Amino acid sequence: MGAMTRTALQTKPSSVIVKNVYYLMAYAFRVVGMEEYRKLGSEEFEGMDDLLAAVLLLGVEAQRRRGFERGYVPVEEVGCRIRGRVDLRRTMELESRRRLQVHCRRDDYCEDTPFNRILKAGVGVLLASGDVAEERRRRLKGALAYLHAVSDIDEPSRICWTMLRYDRNNRTYELLMSVCFMAMRRHLPRLDGGDLGLAMIDDEQAFSALFEHFLLEYYRRHFPQLGASSRRVCADKAAPPFVPRMLTDVSLSHGGRTLVIDAKCYGEILATNFGKKRLTADHVRQIYYYASHAGDAEHASGLLVYAGTGEADVRECWTDNGYRLGCRTLDLAGDFDAISAALDAIAQEAFGPLARRG
Repeated sequence: MGAMTRTALQTKPSSVIVKNVYYLMAYAFRVVGMEEYRKLGSEEFEGMDDLLAAVLLLGVEAQRRRGFERGYVPVEEVGCRIRGRVDLRRTMELESRRRLQVHCRRDDYCEDTPFNRILKAGVGVLLASGDVAEERRRRLKGALAYLHAVSDIDEPSRICWTMLRYDRNNRTYELLMSVCFMAMRRHLPRLDGGDLGLAMIDDEQAFSALFEHFLLEYYRRHFPQLGASSRRVCADKAAPPFVPRMLTDVSLSHGGRTLVIDAKCYGEILATNFGKKRLTADHVRQIYYYASHAGDAEHASGLLVYAGTGEADVRECWTDNGYRLGCRTLDLAGDFDAISAALDAIAQEAFGPLARRG
């Protein structure tokens, strides 16, 4: 199987071409077809911060044109006019101090929302980076002016990212929040007192999720006839309740056949066992489990897709209990056209000639 033993996260971050990270993000967050982001595919970037700044700038400018999110924000005010609801207890306290004022509470409909606060913090973090091109740095300063009415976040390291919720009204913020998350993870001090946060592509969970969503959205966009989805795999009904339910990364189906793809970004591909290189046993068991629950051996197969970075190409297949299984790497240090061609080939080999959209 060649000398490939490591995945993308076990090599240097610089080995993953910065532009390829943009493509992964563009597919994962479904912005490939959005006009404002399309031109980024032909630009060159000085580094990861420069890429994040370019994406964030386009997003902020596009959001300004369509209007920043607005929401109701609670406001308390002491003055001579009644605006909103009067807080009687605090107004009486003011009167006891001989102050002829009223304490009011109201909800202002404004742009000072959690999404816009995070957006402002992300712009500030990238503005302080030395890796952002001078022209983009100048535009970042202008972007801060658009957000002048938005409050600053006192402790960006304590943002609860899992509490953010998206709907059809704020869906355009999803990519921007992810960019802000990546920027802050790269530069803000960690809560454990360690060194500066690791780069996004050094973070196993962040990059793994990005890679999985990229594969899923790639096939949804270019091969809609395959019905790409992430399907729940359940054990037999007789299994005890503590047996976990699992989700496939990508399931493709066409013409009565199903291909289950499992994306891997960390952990060794080939482990050493008695001096010989062997495919990691846990990965083999996992892809067999997925394939065997997708259908019978004649109509279901499985493929492990590893995020590689320029090492020897791995492309193997075998049969296990009648099921056709395989593994291959995607070279994230290469040109994206080659990555795209490899993904197209996976679909064509599994289902025969297919019309590619886009």
